[in-house]
Amino acid sequence: MHSVSISASASASAIASGGARSKAAAGRRPGEIRFCGLRGDALACGSLRASHAAAATRRAVLRAAASANGAAGSGDGFDYDLVIIGAGVGGHGAALHAVEEGLKTAIIEGDVVGGTCVNRGCVPSKALLAVSGRMRELHDEHHMKSLGLQVSSTGYDRQAVADHANNLASKIRSNLTNSMKAMGVDILTGFGKIVGKQKVRYGKVGFPEKEITAKNIIIATGSVPFVPKGIEIDGKTVFTSDHALKLESVPDWIAIVGSGYIGLEFSDVYTALGSEVTFVEALDQLMPGFDPEIAKLAQRVLINPRKIDYHTGVFASKITPAKDGKPVLIELIDAKTKEHKETLEVDAALIATGRAPFTNGLGLENINVVTQRGFIPVDERMQVTDADGNVVPNLFCIGDANGKLMLSHKPEKRLTTKDLR
Repeated sequence: MHSVSISASASASAIASGGARSKAAAGRRPGEIRFCGLRGDALACGSLRASHAAAATRRAVLRAAASANGAAGSGDGFDYDLVIIGAGVGGHGAALHAVEEGLKTAIIEGDVVGGTCVNRGCVPSKALLAVSGRMRELHDEHHMKSLGLQVSSTGYDRQAVADHANNLASKIRSNLTNSMKAMGVDILTGFGKIVGKQKVRYGKVGFPEKEITAKNIIIATGSVPFVPKGIEIDGKTVFTSDHALKLESVPDWIAIVGSGYIGLEFSDVYTALGSEVTFVEALDQLMPGFDPEIAKLAQRVLINPRKIDYHTGVFASKITPAKDGKPVLIELIDAKTKEHKETLEVDAALIATGRAPFTNGLGLENINVVTQRGFIPVDERMQVTDADGNVVPNLFCIGDANGKLMLSHKPEKRLTTKDLR
């Protein structure tokens, strides 16, 4: 779920060619090393942090660019050169790169800065995996003895583990916010909606909305957990990865519906903390989306030696949360015949059946754009296309919302300067 890459930034470079740009901005490329698509400065790498002086210089560049173009906003009379809807990893990278290119930039966020990766994905999940790795190491008596160590007993504080993951996410979220403020990005709070060509309206529910114009707009709204029909989520005994990362409990027996990378990561965490795991997979084998050789290796290393069993070729047609002293009930049907096979009774169920684009309410109907299974159609340059297959000028979509590849580092380097001219 993480890698080293360059990208969302590229969206911004595209816009840059249409606006003023200083030589200093053109040559500056801080924070190029990335984890899960996050720039080094967001991860608090000291050498990459922007100083107050540097921030002031960047603001001066932006003012000079606006002045040179004879407008208070962008060079073409817009409020902004670039408006980004969504402050996740993709939006953050695009925003920082845009201001480095001398563009007046705003980012709209209706929830919290950092999106799924920082708050409900890569960062907290890797924190939990680090804990599970240490637990397994402590349980490996042979390894401990080889180091000359004797461990009489091991245990953990569930709340402390949860706090560790949450605190790491909070720190990175704060760094992301501060990095954008230091670079001169305007952070606008509320849900963004496209109301016309190069026009965006935003605001909080129950409060007056504001309308702004932008020469270019990037949609980077990400995705949310997908929950199939028949599954009732209560957030306590039946939950998605969003809830699981809070680690509010460690059940004795948990069913994980779906055996992709999300389910596999959580099986590692739960088994390390003492849970028994049962996978429920609709296809005929575990990890069906993996490369076959990698799937075999993962089964041998991550599944077989652990307290994990599985049911393949079955759907969880109905899942009922635990209540009134009764366990979670999972009704399984044959994936092909749809005949009832059995009912599982477990302490909890994690729904890890993939993710769905978060594109409702974006106002796409106002610009004749029709989603495809919720995904926003784009061409190879990430330019949004309308219902007639034509490119919508000055509108781009990056990351999970376009469905090209739903990993946090993929919004990076998908657009080029010439794309946003």
